[in-house]
Amino acid sequence: MKALSIIAIAAFLLLAPAPSSAQGTGGLSPEDVRQINAVSESFSKAVIGKDWKAAAALYTVDGVLYPPDEAAVKGRTAIEICLAVLPPLADLKLRNTKVEGRDDLAYVQGTYTMTIAGDGTAPPAQESGYYLEVRRKQPDGRWLIAVHMLHPQ
Repeated sequence: MKALSIIAIAAFLLLAPAPSSAQGTGGLSPEDVRQINAVSESFSKAVIGKDWKAAAALYTVDGVLYPPDEAAVKGRTAIEICLAVLPPLADLKLRNTKVEGRDDLAYVQGTYTMTIAGDGTAPPAQESGYYLEVRRKQPDGRWLIAVHMLHPQ
């Protein structure tokens, strides 16, 4: 019985994949995660403040935004125009629930809640959902949004 256990352990060790050189190296640093979260906070503030140019500047030049039930919006200029037609928001909260990546590529999973401001005839409306983003680290250290997908709940 003991010999069988030793053989099983030896077989496992021989057949188990060797760790790749990417495992345990190249992951995001705490500073990278902080920078990624800061971009999310800046995005929320820019949208609430209707600063469409600042919000669009958080995307890569060739970034792609996938708004719910709409065609893909490609490029920073088109994203700025798309964001500018959003209804006025009284509040936008982004919560990054998972941030992972390595080197100059990361992804962000999160949830959002927003309050669409009332217009005097209609009361404010609440909406929530989730998002998935691909981020690219720029030469200056900023983590800009390369792909942004939104999905309401």
